[in-house]
Amino acid sequence: MTGIGPVEPYHSDEADSPHQDAPTDLSKSNPPHLGIRWAAVPRPRRRLIRALVVIATATGALFAPRPAPHSRATPNPYPWPASVTTLHYKGRGTTPTSFRFEVDIARGTPVTVRRVGSGLPELSASTTPRLPLTVRAGNPRTITVRISVYECAALPPAIELPHLDLLISNETAQQQQSFLFGGTYPHDLRTGLRALCFPNRPSPTPTSPGQDTGDHLTRQ
Repeated sequence: MTGIGPVEPYHSDEADSPHQDAPTDLSKSNPPHLGIRWAAVPRPRRRLIRALVVIATATGALFAPRPAPHSRATPNPYPWPASVTTLHYKGRGTTPTSFRFEVDIARGTPVTVRRVGSGLPELSASTTPRLPLTVRAGNPRTITVRISVYECAALPPAIELPHLDLLISNETAQQQQSFLFGGTYPHDLRTGLRALCFPNRPSPTPTSPGQDTGDHLTRQ
């Protein structure tokens, strides 16, 4: 017989004779005796035994140990756009309030620059080339940002932490990212706005040679 596990001891109706006792473990009996014993089991009881065997088999499969997941993390081929995008200041443009920036993508899928903001409500920004602009990893692109002023009288006395707000996206997500600049960009921006709004004011004292003029960025 196939498909069942250990069989319960069975006692014949003629068990009143001491020489007719069934063995306590039928699996130890000879195969012909086992078949005879199984045939002698009442049909309802055989159905019950089969059902119990099926339940036991299913339970064992359910709680069987599963292989441990691979512990080594797979690098994400689609990083967030803000984590791979950098913006470098490259100097003045052709007008007092135009500035050149290089967009560089470190790795992953291409990143699209969808919008550039000036970072201040009194200012607006436009770009050349026009947006959207898609930049691929290893192939940086230069954009020129032109700053316009809505109202010169509304400008704050000092522009601290000048930055640009970029809306960027790739296959993973779309993010709004602020890029803050130190070094020459704040000075060039102040000079350009002063020339645009207050052309008759004297220029401030030139930057001392020891002052930091680096164009590296800090991202928020």
